[in-house]
Amino acid sequence: MTKKISVSGVKCCIYARVSTEEQAERDLSIPFQIARCRYHAQGLGWEVVKEYIDAGESARTDKRHEFQKMIVAARAKEFDIILVHKFDRFARNDYDFVVYEKELEELGITLDSVSEPGDASTPAGYIGRRMMQIISTWYSKNLAVEARKGMKEKVEKGGWPKLAPPGYLNVHDKTSAWVEIDPQLGPLVTKAFQEMATGSWTLKEWANQVYSLGHRSRKGNRIAVGIWSSIFHNRFYLGETWLKNGDMPTKGNQIALTDEDTFSRVQEVLRSHDNYKQRTQRHKYLLQGMLYSEDTNTPCFVETHPKKRISYYRTKGKVDGRQIFYNTRDIDKQLFDAMRDITITDDQKAALETQMHKWFASEVGDNGEWEQAKQRLVKLERMEKNLQELFLEEEISKEDFKERRVRIQAERTNLKYLVDTIESHRGLVRADFEVGLQLANKLDSVFEKGDNEVRRLLCETVFKQVRIRKGKIVDVELNSPFTLIVSQTKGSESLLSGQPAKNQLASRRPPML
Repeated sequence: MTKKISVSGVKCCIYARVSTEEQAERDLSIPFQIARCRYHAQGLGWEVVKEYIDAGESARTDKRHEFQKMIVAARAKEFDIILVHKFDRFARNDYDFVVYEKELEELGITLDSVSEPGDASTPAGYIGRRMMQIISTWYSKNLAVEARKGMKEKVEKGGWPKLAPPGYLNVHDKTSAWVEIDPQLGPLVTKAFQEMATGSWTLKEWANQVYSLGHRSRKGNRIAVGIWSSIFHNRFYLGETWLKNGDMPTKGNQIALTDEDTFSRVQEVLRSHDNYKQRTQRHKYLLQGMLYSEDTNTPCFVETHPKKRISYYRTKGKVDGRQIFYNTRDIDKQLFDAMRDITITDDQKAALETQMHKWFASEVGDNGEWEQAKQRLVKLERMEKNLQELFLEEEISKEDFKERRVRIQAERTNLKYLVDTIESHRGLVRADFEVGLQLANKLDSVFEKGDNEVRRLLCETVFKQVRIRKGKIVDVELNSPFTLIVSQTKGSESLLSGQPAKNQLASRRPPML
C-alpha cells in the first residue's frame, strides 16, 4: 500500500471487521471498508501505517485476534488515530466500547469513523457517539433475535435450519433452501436401521462392518461409533423437525429414511446394549466453553466416558498425534483457589468505591454541556416563577404570558431530555461497577457455599477464559467489570485498562502459579 506522509506527521491505523452473518452485505465488506478508510485518510493527509482486519469475527466480544494486536500497538504509541468505517466495526458491546475508548483517550489516541464523524471531546460529540453505540448494541441483539425467529418460522413450515445429518444434504437456490436425501449415504442409513432392528449387531460391530464394505463419511473418513449412535437416536430420520432439543417435534418436509416401527425396535436393541446407551448430560460443567489448553494452544470440550462415567475436558488440538484429557474433578477443584485469588478485601472494596466516586464525579465535572444544561434548568424555573408573578400583577397580558411560558416549557423539555440521557448512561456504567464490587468482595465464599448451578453461573459471570497447562490453571481472563476491579486492586493496570487480569494478589497470599 502506498503511504502518504503528511506535513503534520499524523499516523493512522485502519481497523476493518465483518461478522459471518454480514459477509454478504456489500457496504460492510472488508474491501469496501478498507477503500473508504484509505480515501478518508488520504484526504486528511494522514499516514496509514497499519491495517488490521478481522474477518468473520463478532464485535460482541473483544476476543478478536487483530483487534487485540491493534490495542497492543496502541499501547506502544505506534499511531495517533484508529480509523474505522463505522463505530460498530470497533465494538458492539457497550462496556467494551467504553473501556477501550477510555484507555485510548488516556493514551492520547483518537478513535475516528468515516461514516459517523464527530468530535467525542466535545459534550455534543460525546453524547452523539454514545447514542450511536447504544443503537449498534440494540441492532446486534435484535439481529440474534430475528435470526432465531427466522429459524423458528422455518421449522414451523417443516424446514430444517441447521446442517443436515448424515443421509441427507442441504440444498438451496437463490430464493429457498431445503433438505433432500443423499444419494450415497441415504440408502446406507435406511439399511442401517433395518439391520440394527434385527438385534444381530452392536454399534461397534456395525461401524466395523460399514467400514469394511468401503462406506465413508462425506469427508471420506470412517463413520465412528458415536456417529452411528447419534443417527440411531435421531428422530429426524422419521421425517420430524424441531428447533432445539426438548422442543415438541413437528412434521418435516424431508423424506423419512425409516419408519416408526423400525425406529422403535432399534431403540429397544440399543437399550439392551448398556455400553452404548444414549445418555443425557445431568449438569453443565463449570468451565464448559471457557477452558483453553496451553499444552495444545486450543480450546477444550467436555466428554464423558460411557463405561467409567468419568468426565474430561478434552483438547481440540493434539500433541504427538493425540488429544489431551484433563479430569474435570481435578480442574474444578482448583477453581476455589482461582476465585480466592481474585476476591478483593473489605479495605480494597472501600478504596475502590472512593476511587470510583471520584472518577464519576470528574466525568460529570468534565462535561460542560451537562453542567450548562443543569444551570439553565434552574434559571428556567426562576424565569417561569417570575413570569407567573408578572401575570398575576397584570404587568403582562395573558397572550404574552402564554407565549413566553410555551417557549420556556419547550426549552426545559429539551434540556431535561439531554440531562436524562447523560445521567442514564452514566448510571448504567456505574451500576456495573457497584454490582461488580459487591460480588468481587464475596467471590470465594459464594463459590464455596454454592451448588453446581451457582458455581457454573459464577464462572460464566467472572471468567472470560481459563487457561490450563499440564493439568494446572495458570492464568485467567476476566469479564468486565472484574477485569478493571481486580487489576486496580493489584496496581498492575490502570482503571479502565481493558487488560486481562492475572492471578497476582500477592498482598493477601502467595501467587497461585
